[in-house]
Amino acid sequence: MPALTIFRNFTTRPFAGDDLQLICFVLGTYRLIQLFCLIPLAVITLVNRFKGNDLLYNGYGRWCPQYELLSDNEFISLSYEDRQKVTRPSSQYLFTMLAAIFMVVDIAWMFAVWSAASVGTPTQPKGRDKILRPLIIFKMFVINFFPVALVVYGIIKTYNSRANNYGCGNFPLLYDPDATPAFVLFSILLVTYALELLVFPTIATNKIVKFTRGHIASERYSTQKRGERLEMCLGGLMKCFSVLLNNPNLGGKELKNKGELKDFASNLMGFANNDTKLDIVLSDMYIGAKMLARVQAERRLLAIQRLQQTSNQKKTEREDKDNIVEAPTGDAIEGATKKDYRRTLKKDGKRRSVLTLQTSERGKEYVVVEKDVLSSDNKNDVDVLKEVAHYSIYAEYVYWHFRLVAIEHFALGKEETRFLPSSDTTWDLIREKFSLTSIGLDESLLVYASFHSGLASTPYAVIVDEVKETVVIAIRGTISMEDWVIDLQYVPSPLDKVGDICGFDGKGRLCHKGVLTRAKWLYNDLKKYRILKQLYADDSPYKEHNLVVVGHSLGGGCAQVLSLLLRPSFPGLKCYAYEPPGCIFDDEFCSKSKEWITSIVRGDDVVPRLTQPNLETLRDEFFDVTAQIKVPKIKAFYDVRNPCPDSHLVSRNANMLCKKAQIDRDTSFSEKLRVLRNERADKNRESTKLYIAGKIIHLVDTTGDETKYVPYWASRYEFNQVVLSNKMLSDHSVPPLVQILKNLKLDETHEVLVQEHVVVNDEEDEEEVRVFICFSNPHGKISFIVLVFCFAAWITNIWSNQGCKFVSRTTIITSPNGTISPGPGMSAGMWAYNLRECIDPNSCDFDNFNDLQESEFCQPYPLGLIEIDANTKAGRAFASLANFIGFIGLGLVLFSTSMKLRKQSCVALCVVLFISCLVGGLQFLFLHGVMCGRIELVDGDMADATCTLSENGYAAVAAVVLWFVSLVGSGVMLYTY
Repeated sequence: MPALTIFRNFTTRPFAGDDLQLICFVLGTYRLIQLFCLIPLAVITLVNRFKGNDLLYNGYGRWCPQYELLSDNEFISLSYEDRQKVTRPSSQYLFTMLAAIFMVVDIAWMFAVWSAASVGTPTQPKGRDKILRPLIIFKMFVINFFPVALVVYGIIKTYNSRANNYGCGNFPLLYDPDATPAFVLFSILLVTYALELLVFPTIATNKIVKFTRGHIASERYSTQKRGERLEMCLGGLMKCFSVLLNNPNLGGKELKNKGELKDFASNLMGFANNDTKLDIVLSDMYIGAKMLARVQAERRLLAIQRLQQTSNQKKTEREDKDNIVEAPTGDAIEGATKKDYRRTLKKDGKRRSVLTLQTSERGKEYVVVEKDVLSSDNKNDVDVLKEVAHYSIYAEYVYWHFRLVAIEHFALGKEETRFLPSSDTTWDLIREKFSLTSIGLDESLLVYASFHSGLASTPYAVIVDEVKETVVIAIRGTISMEDWVIDLQYVPSPLDKVGDICGFDGKGRLCHKGVLTRAKWLYNDLKKYRILKQLYADDSPYKEHNLVVVGHSLGGGCAQVLSLLLRPSFPGLKCYAYEPPGCIFDDEFCSKSKEWITSIVRGDDVVPRLTQPNLETLRDEFFDVTAQIKVPKIKAFYDVRNPCPDSHLVSRNANMLCKKAQIDRDTSFSEKLRVLRNERADKNRESTKLYIAGKIIHLVDTTGDETKYVPYWASRYEFNQVVLSNKMLSDHSVPPLVQILKNLKLDETHEVLVQEHVVVNDEEDEEEVRVFICFSNPHGKISFIVLVFCFAAWITNIWSNQGCKFVSRTTIITSPNGTISPGPGMSAGMWAYNLRECIDPNSCDFDNFNDLQESEFCQPYPLGLIEIDANTKAGRAFASLANFIGFIGLGLVLFSTSMKLRKQSCVALCVVLFISCLVGGLQFLFLHGVMCGRIELVDGDMADATCTLSENGYAAVAAVVLWFVSLVGSGVMLYTY
């Protein structure tokens, strides 16, 4: 936060400047795939070069039958004529070297970007952009040249190599060069480099789109127009989703996308700060939300501790009253009332009230409030809880069970959406045919049901409960797309006209717009089919039954509003709303509705807390917490990803967040945030806040494992904060709620368990900021000196292995009859020996060694004459290992010149350089191999060879010395810690 501006109209959006670690991670993974191809390709290229397998004779390669350079079965010198025809192509070698350079440069760039992006905090760049901007420009115009060059070079190389039957003319190939491992690896690399070039058309397309948008009328990008487009997009997505799933239960058929989501889109545009851009990106949302959840958890933890302290204090104050059985009457205790004792005492000495945590009016802190717990000593509490538990089953079964029963037992067609007994059906016949015994409701009758789900219509059922002697209207909650649209129509709607029609005073009163639409449809549907009129007719056996309206989630909200519409006709009506939306009535109407509405909320359920003001509060808290983050985003990301037990909550939050008083208010983010809050404050003054209706029973999980719940009478003001927890969605499920209510035991003892929080050393020094800046030498000049020696050692070691002049070899030939004669002198390397050529091409005797001299070409050892022994193999293996381990050490040293290594990394560097020095010395086992010993020739002669180090051998000695000097230098770096 915010996005990094590279040029005037070119930014890194949707990534912020401190999000580029993600790009480095993705690009690093891509480079790793390329590295897995490049390393074996480099090994194959070098081995072929060492052995001379890449030589061409008269332009022919080894895959051509015309290739006649040398035989593998005998030692042959190179004639002058052949000398002029031998060439060594460099295309494969150059491609590999260019790819290796590109790999090293790009990896160094990724390290630099990663470290630079880790500077500062999400809201305070602290100079981060000044480092990142030139790095990205360097990547765009310099590093990106490498894949372009590699692709062009690779295409040209492939085209030229395939010309004229791979250079073999009309002759058949001995083997297909394109089937070799080297070419397969080369092709994979070429494809990966070509894919990288797609970044250029992507950038060009982005610039064209922005240029086009910049020349379109600005009205198209106004808040209103964007809101309209957002509305169209949301409606279109919901419609497409319903079509793709093709599930009738999900609805979607009535979505016309003609204003249904207009209010929601408008509110969302305002909520998402369209006018005041804060440059919030997805990573900011993730980390801010996770940190906010931890801040809320910390507040709750500290409040629980205060709750425990207050409880203990009250317990001490009441110790002298523990033996009182019941509240005294009359003047037994002065200044005490029956109500005081009802709140504090029970017959068994337990309290009738509980200290609970309630969010403050602004929803940003917890306060300890004493609340009445539902008690078995209070008849009203017992009756209410029984009713709530009893009718919860109807709120659950209206989702699916009633429709299945109607189809399977009551002859309802699968395509029919309305169950209604015929007009000539008597009440006795209804009791006989339409009992709900099949789903466990033995004394309940289904008398009417509508299963049509639309924008206005909603599935519901009318049931006669003969046990409670009530008529129950059960309304389904959210399932279909239309239900979601109704949920999102949460803007306040006036009740004036509805009140005039239904017979209540709705003047100046407000209600959830979407829920009111559904409630009016329910009211009219009941009236249209004369359901209640028939049930309460003079000849009906149920005319004395009370009316009960129930529902869960959106159905609970509809039940609350429908009960308001029906109450003038049914004054004794009761409504039980299970986990209803949190924005049904205005404050005054919520107070009046306590006479007939009871709402039940479980734990941290998000739905009763999901209101526009609560979301505004949540957004403000999110911005505050984001501004409090005092560490780089990458560190905050790692921290929030790890589980945080309550015992470490306070200390870990303190390590991540600064205090509010320490927030830098002079940043661009803080200034934009002030403007946004001022804008939203002006708009929020004009809006009316809606709340949960009626009396509220809050079920609190006291153990954290959903085994024990305590019910207490809550205030609607307690739910003015969206609680971010792992139960905020699961607590909304209705089946567990039904079981909890059935198994709820009043007066059960509940203990508050408070964990001691572990204090991590909060006063420890801030971690040193380590930034990757090429050749900044954070360790001083010693790191650069070590780099020079290490690079020299690696290059020298490679050169010593590549040549065929590791040793100078002199031989003495002993024939079977004992005759001793000098053998041919020659130079030999790890993988090949040096070819000899005539000194004077006009007078040259190949049998006279004095007429021959060393050439610049190497020839692989003839396998038919020499069997490679264990010492030679060991020398080769240690030589190759020295190159590989030395490369790792070189990389670490190169890294140390750009970023300060930790102590463990310095130790690792010393170990790597020590191993390079050791295996570099062990390559001299080659001197004890077959090339420097006795060889039995084909004709029975014995060749005794004596070897002395030649130029490549001396280079290997120099490499070992240079590795040792580098080791000493790295030891000095380690000593400085």
